[in-house]
Amino acid sequence: MIPPFDIFAVKNGQSNWLDCAETMAKALELALDQGEGSYFVYSQQTGHRNFYKVSNGTVVQTSDPNLAG
Repeated sequence: MIPPFDIFAVKNGQSNWLDCAETMAKALELALDQGEGSYFVYSQQTGHRNFYKVSNGTVVQTSDPNLAG
């Protein structure tokens, strides 16, 4: 079975696929491990994208993809 969450890094308006994860917690852990920057997690089950910013060792969800970068 393919893991349901895809993690993307966002830089300069471009998204780059990083990996997939079984849970949202694992997806956010991966983003945190990648370091500071903007990310989104795509759910293959719902089709939704959730945007996050990693800064100072924390992950914060953003409601607007334009605020993530």
